[in-house]
Amino acid sequence: MPRAKNSMMGAYNADVIEEEARMWCQKNGIRIYPKPETRGAPAAWFLIIEIGDNKNLSPEPLKRNEVWKKMYEYYMYYYKKYNK
Repeated sequence: MPRAKNSMMGAYNADVIEEEARMWCQKNGIRIYPKPETRGAPAAWFLIIEIGDNKNLSPEPLKRNEVWKKMYEYYMYYYKKYNK
């Protein structure tokens, strides 16, 4: 069972399928990671999605307990879209 993600971005316990999607994305050059909105102790984060040489920033900042959940939603999206 995957361990819970716990940090200043809140806690999230990904399930087995979400972890599989994360690993698949990383092996296939899709990186998703948080970037704090401000320096110091941020209250919100953006997600950066890197596919090859393209980098995209999530449209809106995410609050503390939303970061991990949204990151895994993106992993699942790309896993389902490209893993055929």
